[in-house]
Amino acid sequence: MENNKDNNEKAIYYYKKGVEVGNKGDVKKALEYFNKAIELNPFYRDAYYNKALALRILGRYEEARECLIIGLSIERYINCNIKKK
Repeated sequence: MENNKDNNEKAIYYYKKGVEVGNKGDVKKALEYFNKAIELNPFYRDAYYNKALALRILGRYEEARECLIIGLSIERYINCNIKKK
């Protein structure tokens, strides 16, 4: 359980770094950070979304589409640790 918490915290860190460098225009570096966030937490919906945006900017449209599909297939409840009723 502790390992999952550590991975989630690291995933959030890499996600935020990706957003930060992406906003500064370094889309390739942002993509690396989003990939690392997804590697640490494969259910990180926002990381898939931002990865898709980065891929779109880089002209990698099919990969971007695939990331959107994956991201949309992940239920929000997983990221929020909220149980469905």
